[in-house]
Order: sequence, then C-alpha cells, then structure tokens
Amino acid sequence: MLSASQIDESVAWLLDNGSPPVRYLTHRHLLKAPSSAEMDNLWGDVQTCRDAEEILSKQRGDGSWCSGGSWALKPSYQQKSKPGGYDPESPKYVTTIWVLPLLGDMGFTVEDARVKKACEYILSYKVEGMEECYRIFNDSSFYPDYDAFGPCRFSQWLVALGKVGLQEDVRVKKGYEVLLGSQREDGGWVSPAHFRERNWTRSCPASSYGAALALYCSKNEGYRDQLVKALEFLVWHLSTKQAQEIQRFFYHGHSIVHELLMFSEFGVGLKRKPVRAMLEWLVAMHCPDEGCFKYVGKPISRYSRRKDGMDSRVAKYRLYHLIEDDWLTYYATRIGANLIGKAQD
Repeated sequence: MLSASQIDESVAWLLDNGSPPVRYLTHRHLLKAPSSAEMDNLWGDVQTCRDAEEILSKQRGDGSWCSGGSWALKPSYQQKSKPGGYDPESPKYVTTIWVLPLLGDMGFTVEDARVKKACEYILSYKVEGMEECYRIFNDSSFYPDYDAFGPCRFSQWLVALGKVGLQEDVRVKKGYEVLLGSQREDGGWVSPAHFRERNWTRSCPASSYGAALALYCSKNEGYRDQLVKALEFLVWHLSTKQAQEIQRFFYHGHSIVHELLMFSEFGVGLKRKPVRAMLEWLVAMHCPDEGCFKYVGKPISRYSRRKDGMDSRVAKYRLYHLIEDDWLTYYATRIGANLIGKAQD
C-alpha cells in the first residue's frame, strides 16, 4: 500500500500538520515514543484542544452526555420513560456510550476523573424495568437469555469502556464473557430479530463488526483467537460483495478504515480480494506530493440512506475524526506500517 519512505513522509506530514490529538497519537502509535517530558507536553496540548474542550464542556454533572456538537447533530428525540429523557445509549450518537469512544480515540482514559465518572455512570445506571444491557454490568447474578440477547447494541457499550482503558474492571470483564458466550460457529454474532424473523443461518455483519471492534478495544491477548475468527467472518462477508460496493467508508455496519486497521494488525485476509479492493480504495486518496491522504467523497450534508446506507445525521457521527486530512492520514499510515511489518514477518 505504502513504501517505507512514504510511511516516513506521512509521519513527517502528521507531525507538521496534525491536530494536537493526531500529533500525540503519531508519537505514541507510529513512533512508539516512550514516556517523556515531550509526551507530557503533547498530552497537555490534547487536553486543551478545541475538540476535547467542546466534548468535555457538554458533559453533565452525573458524568453523562446528551448533546450534539461537532461530532453529531442535536438530539432528535427524547426517551420519555427515562430520567432526563435519555439513557447511556439513547438517543444515538449524542449520549455517553457514543461520546466516550471519541475521547478514547483521542487518548483519554479512566485516569481522567471526568472519563472515570462517565464510566461509572454507565456501569451503575439503573432505572425501573431496565434492559439487559444495564443489568449485565450492575447485577452480578444476571445473565441474559442468548436467544433474545442483542449483541449489536451491547458491543457499543464495550467499545466505549474498552477505548478508555476499563478492560480490567470486573463488571466489564463480565461483559466480555457475555459477548463471547454468544459468538457463533461461523465466528460472528447475530441479531435475534434477524435469526427469528428472517431465518438467517449465518451471522449478521453489523453485529459481528461491533463485537469484533469490542474485542479489539479490549487489548486482551486472551481474546485473540475469538477476534481473529470474527475478523475472518467479516472478510468472508465482504468477499460476497462487488468491489464497488465496499469501496466506501461504511458498508452495512462495516467501518472499512477501522476494519483495515484490524485486518492489517492481525494479518487477516490480506491477500483476499475484498481486502485488496479496500486497500486500493484507500490508497487512491493518497497524495504522494504532499505525503498525506485526503477525503474523496460528497459533503456530509448530501449523504442519503438510499444511496449511502446512512443519512447525514449518521454520517456526521460516523465520519467524525475519520475523514479530516490528519485523522485519515493517521489511520492510513498505521495501516500501511502494519502491512510492511506483516510483509517482513
């Protein structure tokens, strides 16, 4: 995808042009920089950058969020049965389990008191008639009925908690146990509605992508075999599609760039047609004269569910910290570096 010299050029571009979070992440993940005064200064820049300040300024007193911003439109509805009109996951994209991953991607962890408070809000959330997602965490005796368990939504909870470094909390570990208990023989997961109402014999790509991402964010080597099996299922599903269908940022629940990051890190499907097609699509956005990647696509306001599989409301959240030049270059450079590493192994 990229040569070693092109990787170096992209890293140099990121250091010169990246936003504070991207510069910090470049040092951390691409340059493998150890702890130092320089890293402390870079982290200080992240904490005071515009994106971090905007997100954290909208956090509520109990640690929760229910607010739009640069990452999402204002809440479009309220949960009338829930205190304040919202819960940890609904309305989508503006509440706590959707906002925490954004902070995690920027480098925030539970070492930050505000992030820790948000995690405790999620893990201790209780409401009359509460759904199983909440009970899995705060009722030690509760285990869901797997015939009715919805892995798609629950995976997002684990993604949120894993991205900010709460993997070792006993309540979160139980969450991973529940998730792994519902993994199917083909390596994926399935929505009960799809299984019962549509008579699906295979797993659901959207549920499987979410579960795979949750396991990836756990950074737990003990889940490696299950994660690789899940990634192999995703490659299989993508292999049933035409190249032009999957050469886009999102396809039926697949986040293509994030999948490429996982595939490249674990060496899954790298010689398979769908992965090669995805890489060709990504590298077509490379600007070799500048050493960066630039988004090719329509404005977010023009996304439609019929043509793109997501409307502008969904696209605003899904493409945040992904299609900006610095974030796209950062992810693509990590993927390229992973591929070079796998070729050398």
